[in-house]
Amino acid sequence: MRSIGLGRDIHALYDQWPLVLGGVAIESPKGFNTHSDGDVLSHAIVDALAGAIADGDLGTWFPENDPDAENARSLEFVAEMMRTVRSRGWRLEHLDSFVTLGTVRLRPYLENMRSNVAEALDLSVEHVSVKARSNDGLGLEGMGEACSAQAIVLLSRD
Repeated sequence: MRSIGLGRDIHALYDQWPLVLGGVAIESPKGFNTHSDGDVLSHAIVDALAGAIADGDLGTWFPENDPDAENARSLEFVAEMMRTVRSRGWRLEHLDSFVTLGTVRLRPYLENMRSNVAEALDLSVEHVSVKARSNDGLGLEGMGEACSAQAIVLLSRD
């Protein structure tokens, strides 16, 4: 049996706030002013995992009004969600993802992001894909007003 899940997240960018993607601090003049570290890649992954097991989304599992989530490292959400997925008998086969941000070149950070995500998922890095797009100056992400991420996962079980 197989199951897929799709996740997406977007956050506005603000001057003088940190930008964290896939657990990596990105050198940028703008970042996320959010309850947790705002890591849209990690949030999209949690949504994808929750969707694949048909059990809510990021807000279901890690609500903004939860004091334990305040200033949390979002990769910890990924690791916790993955433990839930495994506890329900599922195995993660593959993760594919995109981060979209037009004003910061993300290529130098992608391998560290990929490695961090693989570690949080307790999965071999060969089964984790993290890509970046600029949107060619179009939309909120392309103009550097927001950063978004999408993720899709494939789960299996006997």
